[in-house]
Amino acid sequence: MHVMLAWFAAAPPPEPARAARMDRFERAAAEVVPDTWRRHEFGGDDWGVLVRHPADPGAYRWPTVGTEDRVTAVSLGIPVGLDTATGPAALAARLLAGEDVHREVVPPFALLALDRDRFALQQDWLGMARVFTGAADGVSAWCTRPSLLAAFLHGRARPDLAGWTSYTLCGHFGGDLSPIEGTRLLRPGERVTGRRRAEGGWHLDTELRYATDDVVCGGHADQGRPLDERLDRAADALTRAAASLHPLHDAEVTLGLSGGKDSRLIAATLIATGRTPRLVTNDDTPAEGEVARQLVQLLREKRGLRPDHQTRPAGAPAAVLGTGLRERARRLAHLHDHQFPSTYLIRPAVRDRLPETVRPASLTGAAGELAVGYWYPAAGADPAPTPEQAGLTKLLAGVPHAAAAPEALAAERDRVTAVLAHARGLGLRDEHLVDYLYLVERMRRWCTSAYLTGMVTPFLAPGFVAATFALSVAQKRERLLHTALIARLVPEWAEVPFVSAATGPSTAARVWEGDGVAAVADLLDTAHGPLTGLMRRPAVEKALRTAVRGGPPDPRVLQQFTALAVASERLEPGTTRAPTGATYARLVAPPRPRTPATGRLAALRWIRRTRLGDRLWVTVRRRVRGR
Repeated sequence: MHVMLAWFAAAPPPEPARAARMDRFERAAAEVVPDTWRRHEFGGDDWGVLVRHPADPGAYRWPTVGTEDRVTAVSLGIPVGLDTATGPAALAARLLAGEDVHREVVPPFALLALDRDRFALQQDWLGMARVFTGAADGVSAWCTRPSLLAAFLHGRARPDLAGWTSYTLCGHFGGDLSPIEGTRLLRPGERVTGRRRAEGGWHLDTELRYATDDVVCGGHADQGRPLDERLDRAADALTRAAASLHPLHDAEVTLGLSGGKDSRLIAATLIATGRTPRLVTNDDTPAEGEVARQLVQLLREKRGLRPDHQTRPAGAPAAVLGTGLRERARRLAHLHDHQFPSTYLIRPAVRDRLPETVRPASLTGAAGELAVGYWYPAAGADPAPTPEQAGLTKLLAGVPHAAAAPEALAAERDRVTAVLAHARGLGLRDEHLVDYLYLVERMRRWCTSAYLTGMVTPFLAPGFVAATFALSVAQKRERLLHTALIARLVPEWAEVPFVSAATGPSTAARVWEGDGVAAVADLLDTAHGPLTGLMRRPAVEKALRTAVRGGPPDPRVLQQFTALAVASERLEPGTTRAPTGATYARLVAPPRPRTPATGRLAALRWIRRTRLGDRLWVTVRRRVRGR
């Protein structure tokens, strides 16, 4: 975790204006950045770079800021997958020389290179590193937190309704969208370069270098190559990605081992290369813990390995519900600048400020879905949806469509349809369009490794991603890559069935448990800004009523509305009303007793219960409405 602000002006701004901008930034940053964090500052009267990060680097050997001779490198993330033997300043010098130093990196990773009167800022090929940009009054700026960027440029943070529309329907911000108006995320492969003019001020250029489309098209072009060659490429990419982490982190690496296929393949890759990680399994779903323990037992019996393996619940009610839902939502939004998925509201409450220390390195199995047709429609579905229909259905599932405002649903459908049209323009066909959508939307913006330094996603090694697009649709449905590589690397695991997402019940907390119903009901009474208008309030109240009556409501409705309402309280001042308790009182009020019908009304109701009577009732109603 780190905070960076970089700004470059077209002409030297007046000193009072420059000081006011920095004062706004510093006051906003103080709300989330610990005082103990290290501080690095560079700049002059027409530019500046400020970097904050934990003082203790922990086990990491790659510094956030490194200077050698005239060149300074600011690394936003860990450069997993790159040749790092010569150090950060040498990598920055290569970037300044125009090289595509990011071609083999495992996202997220961005690099800022400074050399007196010139600079270069490179986003990773997937556009996953959280570097946002904006401009105002001749000043262009880049920052790792959009709210801080808005404070620096504009003095306030207002919601970007297009971004929040995407968040509502997808569960995350899509494409380059931001939660904050006037800011956007750097695009995949985007590079910004600048040179200082002799008279002062900076000339800036922006271009797109090696990026997602290059990775995808390169892999898709390999579909005709022999299968063994494609499997070798995938295995080599995984092995190199995993091995490249160790020179960067001098301590044991943790892997979340589930009962599923993705973490098993990563574990097999590490074990085959002689590196056994520390294993942790979330056993909220008991089947996950059972299969993970079976895998570890096989390592002991067949290979004599005794890895450290811990099982624990991730969302145990006792650990979650001790903090109220509204407070959990407020902290999650504050710590991650609104960008974490609302599904994390059923996890224990996060801290209010960024951590004092750097977390140890860990590996995650995210992105393995690209190799197994995770979002594909069921084989033989009748009627079979088009790839575009399947992709829209999967991505636009943040809330049930009946719970979203119609105009929000239409706008987001148009945006995603344009992404799919772009993928077709690249030459992709069939369900590979769905995989493209999953990569550029879900993995880029939903994956939480983008926010946590040292959480490494080996399946995002560009060689592995390319290999998944070299597989056929049928091979993905058969999980060929996973099963073939596991059988090759750790054959004793090949016969252990995978646990699916639908295997067994979960013991994790539910969003409506604890004070959940009361908290959402209160938000319905108080939060009335435009953000909450992205959802239909009657749908939220209906979900609450289901929970009150003991039924399982759709958690997406309650989670998403909570996230929108809490964001509205912060970003839409003046739209929050005083609490009344009216909604909660209405929900828990005992139902009114039904008055028995008598006379002609009772007779009419009896007639309608008969088959002929119901048909007559419908016919009469149609004629009356047709008048």
